[in-house]
Amino acid sequence: MLWRVFASCSICTFLLGILNSLWTGTTFSLNDTGALKFGRLSDTESSLLDLPAAIIIGLICGLLGSFFIYVNINLGILRKKYITKNWHKILEAIFFAFLSASVFFAVVLARSNNCRELNEDFDNKSKVQFRCPEGKFNPLATLIFNTEGGTIRQLLAFPIELKDTTDFS
Repeated sequence: MLWRVFASCSICTFLLGILNSLWTGTTFSLNDTGALKFGRLSDTESSLLDLPAAIIIGLICGLLGSFFIYVNINLGILRKKYITKNWHKILEAIFFAFLSASVFFAVVLARSNNCRELNEDFDNKSKVQFRCPEGKFNPLATLIFNTEGGTIRQLLAFPIELKDTTDFS
């Protein structure tokens, strides 16, 4: 099944790149990404100083992943033991959906005074205002209440915006 999904996604991405080049009138090359359009990104070189940070992030993510698997296995055992009826499963799903939505909203609400100015040089259509005055946006609300593509665009544009708005002198 995994190979079928991989093959179909590869073919779809290739065809999307061809159709996109036909639509825009540009020539098609094999390095066109088709569906992955994050806008223009500046390319900066990495240095050896980035290696320790990458190792630390890898260790933290590995530990968090193993903790997640441990908790998930134990919760699976408890769920099989105590959640036996179908309505229990539905009630559990409703409870965790409400709990996670409430936590996300409460975190953003607690940081609602964290408003930043909109920059005219960047794409502002995916920024979320969330209790900020006109001409400002909330960065945390932009990350949490946005679509997947909007969140990725904001995460990739953040270092550029930070560099342009920070005065180090």
